[in-house]
Order: sequence, then structure tokens, then C-alpha cells
Amino acid sequence: MMFLLHIIDSFLGSNPVLFTVYLLAVILKTILFVYLIRATVHGEKVNQPLLFLGCVIFANMISDAAWVIVLLRKLFLPSIDSRIVILFLRIAWGFTALQYQSMGFLVESLANRTTRFSLMQKILLCISATICVFFVIIALTHFNCTSNADRMPIEYAIETIIPLYCLFILLLPSLIIAWHHARQKDLPLILKQQIVLLIKWLLLPKMISDFIQTVPQMSFYKPGFIANSFSFSCIAVMFSTAAFYFCAKKLIGLRFLTFKSSNPHPSAKLTFIHDFKYILHRLSSVTTLEELSHITQIFFKDTLRVPFNKIKLFIRKTDSIIEEKEATPSPLTMEPSAIVEAFLETHQGTLLNALKESPVLMYDEIAFTNFYNPTPSQTTILQFLDALNADLFLPLFESHTLTGYIIIDRYARGGNLFYSNLERDEMIVFAAYLGAIMNIIKNKNLELLIEREQQLKNSLYEKIHEIDQFKESIRSFVRTNNHHQVGVITYQNRLFTLANAAAKEMISINLNAMEGHPIHTTLKRIAIFVEEYKIPQQDFINDYAGNSLVVHGLPHLEKQAVIITLAHPTVSDIIARHSTQLKDSSDWDHLLYLETTKSGRLINTLIPSNSPAFLHFKIALLKAALSTKAILVDAPQEDLANIVQLLHHVSMREAFHTIILEKPITDNAMTIRLFGINPLLSDSKLDQHPLLAQCGNESTLFIRNIHYLDLESQSYLADFIRYGVFRMYKSDRKIPSAARIICSTDRDLYALVQENKFSRSLYDELRLSTIIMPSLITIPEEELNMLVDGYSSQALADDTFEQLLTLSEKDKAKVSHARPNSLELLKNRVQHMMVSKSKRRNIQDEQQFNPAYALTDPDLTQAKLLGKAALKDRKIMLMLWRKFKNQTDIAKFLQVDRSSVWRRCKEFNLEQ
Repeated sequence: MMFLLHIIDSFLGSNPVLFTVYLLAVILKTILFVYLIRATVHGEKVNQPLLFLGCVIFANMISDAAWVIVLLRKLFLPSIDSRIVILFLRIAWGFTALQYQSMGFLVESLANRTTRFSLMQKILLCISATICVFFVIIALTHFNCTSNADRMPIEYAIETIIPLYCLFILLLPSLIIAWHHARQKDLPLILKQQIVLLIKWLLLPKMISDFIQTVPQMSFYKPGFIANSFSFSCIAVMFSTAAFYFCAKKLIGLRFLTFKSSNPHPSAKLTFIHDFKYILHRLSSVTTLEELSHITQIFFKDTLRVPFNKIKLFIRKTDSIIEEKEATPSPLTMEPSAIVEAFLETHQGTLLNALKESPVLMYDEIAFTNFYNPTPSQTTILQFLDALNADLFLPLFESHTLTGYIIIDRYARGGNLFYSNLERDEMIVFAAYLGAIMNIIKNKNLELLIEREQQLKNSLYEKIHEIDQFKESIRSFVRTNNHHQVGVITYQNRLFTLANAAAKEMISINLNAMEGHPIHTTLKRIAIFVEEYKIPQQDFINDYAGNSLVVHGLPHLEKQAVIITLAHPTVSDIIARHSTQLKDSSDWDHLLYLETTKSGRLINTLIPSNSPAFLHFKIALLKAALSTKAILVDAPQEDLANIVQLLHHVSMREAFHTIILEKPITDNAMTIRLFGINPLLSDSKLDQHPLLAQCGNESTLFIRNIHYLDLESQSYLADFIRYGVFRMYKSDRKIPSAARIICSTDRDLYALVQENKFSRSLYDELRLSTIIMPSLITIPEEELNMLVDGYSSQALADDTFEQLLTLSEKDKAKVSHARPNSLELLKNRVQHMMVSKSKRRNIQDEQQFNPAYALTDPDLTQAKLLGKAALKDRKIMLMLWRKFKNQTDIAKFLQVDRSSVWRRCKEFNLEQ
């Protein structure tokens, strides 16, 4: 055991360890000192405690710096003049007195709002300043001292007295006074906590360590004495440095002087949002004001850890007038509501002004602020909170009217726990919702409450799915960044040369042999541009897997060549690519989702163009798919099925129901089918199971030609979209449903509303979420050509014949001359032209065309691409059975024997 202690003592007392420890201590304290200066510069007022804290840190830095210089000379730079070392040692001794003097003043000034020094403080300050000045003068005037033996005897005498003077005259009395104030004086709790932290974790340990280091062997003091034990000195410095950091972090977290606590971590906000949805669910079912008190207690108990019996919710009467004026009871016997009403009568302006600065009145925060900078309004608010015996007063407003308030009893969470910025924000959000719901219930406007609940559900659903898209997008960047591959290609004398293996991996074609290929075309255009104008150029291409690659072309400075680099795009690359086409910067996140998520790839497959018009349309599709709001799709009839199936698939819903209206509805059959009918008016059990009730939370209901629906059904549908519940026909019974409604029309609904042929309420609901597809007839020819290029690339199963089958400018001109009016027709036209071109060039291999090209359903597309392998996947087979309901049709679709399908259906227990 003694041997182990000896090894530890030798290690900690070694010069390298000491040098490292003291150097780190100087760096950390320098950072704290700079931070303190910055906070002082930006502050409105410089307080005495702030100056004393700065003096403590600065003097401690000087002491540690002297150690660093001594050890630096011993370890690395023996050539350092000994006179410089002695100079710093003298200055460090002088600043030691100021350091302890500042420590004593710091703890005393924290508990004192006065800025005047007492007589004893002035005397001690003069003595400490004299000691500091003495050592500074000796260091400068007696600079040529080369060894400790040359130093004056008076220095040793003063250095012998300094530890006793600092510990027992400067620091110890101040600690006793401050501790007495913290325990006896009526100080703000935050201030008491700060004093306890300073004494307990910084000043008292430092005093003990310095006492052990110097005082026991004062009788053996000799010139050049630094410490009794180097290993103990190392431990003491490590501990004091950690204490400096710990106290600084804790004090700033408690709002030290003019500092505010930092913003909470984003994950804490996300946790609050996740938990708050349960409170919203409880609020949505409230029907009386009495229920709000229990919900309020649950919120503060779960979120802020406040006991139930310490929380009180008070609801003011709108016609509240103090009727009894004769005798006003004492504040000690008054109820909290009476105290608040009496205070509002006399100091309403003071209270409202205080609430403008902070929506929540916290006793400890106000008491701390008022301690150093007392104002009449803050003093009045403190007296008000004292009368309520409240830790916290949270008002509830509706239209700038105080409708209620929440009071948290004093010391509800104990004397050492304070409310953070995050908790204050949580209370403000809760109060905003609670005040609105109180007003709704008081005015008996339950329909508005249900509507707001539905809006919150829609908003929450949308945010959750946006977060999922964001996570998937981030994961895609993480996967690509893990490779850190940069491909290099050179272009010289009209030839491309792959300069490294990464370029060969990214480019799967022979660039020099496959002219006309989209990758070759893009790279050659960049190379020619750079070669001609000698300026960099950038563009994007897709690799063999469909992933985007950013291409940079740079002129070679020495040779007549062009250097082309290939890399996976970053976030900034993707945004910069299309940022000029987006008017609203808030769409940048959805732009990332289009390029990096599975949902975005499905939309890009449906519309393989990033022209301005179609880029905005694709972003609108993605936003609609991530929401639960009802959607009105304005698109050609041939494209409706593709768009609706895409919205249904991206929304990750399972069941899909379609209602096709071919002519105007003149009876109530459709109303009964959608919403059911009062059981008393119908003998049919089928009428009691409306379609909206059958549609679960994972269902989509598509109504084609919504303008043919009768007005009564339109009104019922508008109420369902607004409130999330529907009313049975001829009944007051309301049934909740989370079915997603998608509608389509080819008429001008606004004109129909003006003619009273369409419901105004349904139009108001649908017009806010209408998706209008750009017309292929009116878009510029350049944008149409981008679509043609995209569909022609999709039509090929691989790139073998792409340079031969790529449509020429003449082919594109033919398409533009006789423009189709829908994406589906354009897609078929492109495939027909490519098939004809393949026959003319004697390319007979039909497998060169993508077998899933004509499919728009993402599920069917995946199954088609798998072919025979799809039989092994139970989920895919279940999906095919739901869509086809026939084994023969499944076999034809997958191009396999019916017997194979029969065996798989039997194995997976599918219906026969």
C-alpha cells in the first residue's frame, strides 16, 4: 500500500504532470475571464460582485501562470532568464493578497445591496493593495536578482505572513459573515443558493488546501518555498479548477448577477411536444370548467413535478364586481381570489406592465432582480405574491382579458429547485390553450373546441411525419458522407479519362463510346463550357442506382484540359440547385425530402422533372401527402388515379376506397352510403354501417367529381372535414372517423358556389388545400422537354441502348407540336416513340424496356420489378391478392404459372 502511494505521489508530483495541470487551469480560467468581460460589456450595469469575481479569476490566473513559467523553465526552456522567473513569482505573491481580498468581498457583496465599503473593508483593502504594490515595485526595481539568495529578507518575512493574513484575516471572517447572512438574512432564494455554492465548493475547499500547503510548516520556511507537497499541490489545483468550472456553470444556471440561463437543448423541446399531446387529448374531452382544475394539476404534476395540493386554478367571473365595500378583510384571512381582485382594483396597471415583460410572475426571479435594482413596481409585485404566499402566478388571458389564473404555493418544489426557461415556456403554452378553452366553454361554443382539436390533430400528424422525413433525409446524408468518395475525370482532346477508382465506381458507362447518353451529354457540356470560358461550372447527374451526384468542372491551370470532380451532394448543394426556383425559403426542407427520401423518389418517378412549375407542384404533393387534411386535386382525368394512389401510398395508409360520380346525385342514397341513417328510419342493417365508419384510421376515401355530390351530402362532408366527426343522416348521433378525404373536380367550384350549386362550407374547406397540376398545353417547351427526357430514361431497364434510343430534338419537337394534355398520355407517347425507334434500329430485345414503366401504383411497381421473386414475400402476395382478388390475374401480372401462385396462396393462407 505504501509503495502504491509512493508511486501516485511521484506521478502527481512530477514536473510534466504539474505543468499540464497548471497549463490547463490557466486556459480554463482565461476562457472564464474572457466570458465574464464579454458579459460585462454587453450588460447594462457593472455590479460590484461582478468586478470582484473578475479580480478573483484574474489573480488566480497570475498565480497559476507563475507555476507554468517555473515548470516551463525546468522542462523545456532552461535558457529562460532566472530573473524573469523571480519577477513572475513576486507578482504572483503580490496578487495572492488581492485574490483573497476579492474572494472575501465577493461573498460579502452578494448578500449586500449597498455599494459602500465598511471601515474594516477599507483598512483591509489598503493593506492588501500595499502588499501587492510592494511586490510589484520590488519585482521591477530589484529585477537583476538572479537567485533566491539575492532576494531581500523583507520579502521572506512578508511571504511568511501572507498565508496567515489571507486565510484568517481576509477570507475566514468574510466566509462567516456570508454564511450567517445566507442562513439568517431575508435574502432571495437564488442568492442564497449562490452564496452556498461559492462557499461550499470553491472558497472553503481552497482555504483548506492552502492551509495544508503552507501554514503547518511556516517555521521551516526557506527562500524559494512554493509548497510542502507537489503531489498535493497538483491535486489541489485540479480540484480548484474543477470547482471554478462547476461553480461557474451552476451560478450562471441560477442567473448569476446579470447572466441568464442558456436555452434548453432541442431534445427537451421535442420531449415536451411529445408529452403535451396527452394534455391536449384531455383538454379536448372537457365539457365543464370544473374538469380544468384536475387537468391543470395533472399537467403541473407530470411536467413540473409540483404536488397536487400546491396547485390552484381560479376562474374569474366576467361580471365580477366587489359588492361588499364596507369591510375589507385582512390579507391574512382573505381568499387568494379576493386578494387578486383587490390587487387588480388598485394596481391593475402595475400587474399588466409586469406581465408584458414576463407572462409568468416567478417570486424568486423577481426577488433576485429587485434585490440589486429595486423598483416600486417590482416591490409591489413581490408584496402581492407574498400576500398570496405564491411561488408562481400564471395568468390566463382571452382577447386581452384576464379570465383566470393559476397559483403555485410557496416552496411547492422545495427551497432549492427553481423554474427553468423551458419550464416557463411550457407553462406559457399550456396557459394559452387553457385560456382559449375556458372562453369556449364559458360561451358554450363546443363546436369551436372540437374544430380546434381537429386542427391540432392535423398539425401534430403533419409535424410527426415531417420529423420522420427529416430523419430519413439525415440518414441518407450520413450514408453518403461515410464514403467520402470524390471521383476525378479529365477531359482533353475531346476524350474523357477516369483518373481514380471512385470515378469508375460512380460512372458505370464508357463515356467515350456512349455519346448521347445523359451522363455523357452533361459532362461534355460542362467540359466544353469550362474549356471555352475558363470558369468553373456545376451541374447534377444520376448514377446507375438513381442517386444524385454533383459535378464540378474546373480548368487545368497548366495543361489544356478540364478537371471534372464527382461527389455526393451536400445539403447546400441540393438547396442551391433549386433555390432560385423557390420563392419561399420555408420550402427548402421539403426540397431536401424530395431528393433524399423514399416518398420524394416516388414523386420524382411520377414527375421526372425539376422545372419551376413542376417543382412547386411536387412540393405541394409532398406537403399534402404528409398531412391528414382533405385535398382537392385539380388534374386531368388520366392522371387522377396516379396522383391519388401516390398520395395514399406516401401517407402510409392501407385501405383505399373510391367513389366515382358520373352524374349529379338527385336522391339521398349517397348521403346514406357515406354517413348512414338514423336506425329508427331504416330497417336495413347496412344503412347503420356508413362508409366513413368503415374507413379506419389507415384509410383513404377518394371521391371523383365531387361537384356531382348533392348539396346536403356536401354540407355533411364539410362538417366531417372541419370537426373530424360526422353526423348520421336524420340523426344527432356523431361518430368519429380519421379517414383521409381526397376529392377531384374539373369544374370551377367558385362559379358553382355563386350559382348555389355547390356548398359554400365545403368550398371553404377545400380551397385551402387544393393541388393544381400545371397544364402541359401551356408550359414552356423547355419544361416539356425535361419531362420527355425524364420519361425516356425511365422507360429503359438499363443503359445499354440509351444512346441509340434517346429521343432527339426532332422527336421532342413532334411531341411539343401535338402536346398531350396529361402526364399519362405523354408517358405513353414517349414509350411508343422509343419502341418505334428501336424497331428502326433493329433492337429486338424487349427486355431493354422497363417492365414497370406503365405502372403508377408504387406497390405494384415494386412487385413487377421483383417478378417471380415476389412470390416469396408474404406481404407482397397479400397486397396483390387485395388488389386483384384472382390468382389468374396475379399470375398474368407476374408472368408466372398459375400453379406457382396457387401454391403460394395456400402456403400464406390467402383466400381462394
